[in-house]
Amino acid sequence: MMKTKIILAALLLMVSSGMRADEYNYLTLTYNGTDQSISLPLVQRITFEDGAMVVSTTQGKYTYSLSNLDKITFTEIADAIKALPEQAENLTYKDGTLAIKGDGMLYIYNAGGALVSIANVKEGANVNLGNLPAGVYVVRMGNKTIKVRK
Repeated sequence: MMKTKIILAALLLMVSSGMRADEYNYLTLTYNGTDQSISLPLVQRITFEDGAMVVSTTQGKYTYSLSNLDKITFTEIADAIKALPEQAENLTYKDGTLAIKGDGMLYIYNAGGALVSIANVKEGANVNLGNLPAGVYVVRMGNKTIKVRK
């Protein structure tokens, strides 16, 4: 009888946990005191390797040193975007195309703060944002961040 009650309680816990999981849309990480949200449909796997957490997405991999990782949560909405400049020296946006000066990882976030795209770009690259829905996006490469209205 006791075993049946324990199994029933475990099943109820699993069902209620599964229903709550549907409310979450983002994996939100606090890294070096800054929040970053990644849309859950992009996340394929989370692993831990060599003192780091690796988040594999459909767009690429993100590596976070565990010593700099403050918090990991699942959230319903992404973090808000703060005011950003419209253009930067190495990132310019015009007529649906993002012009890149320099090499590096390019991150594109939606207005909710969720990561929607990542790319390793090279000097002189032009990135067409035509596949993204109309809206406001934040584009970050290195230490430069701009806001893009599409």
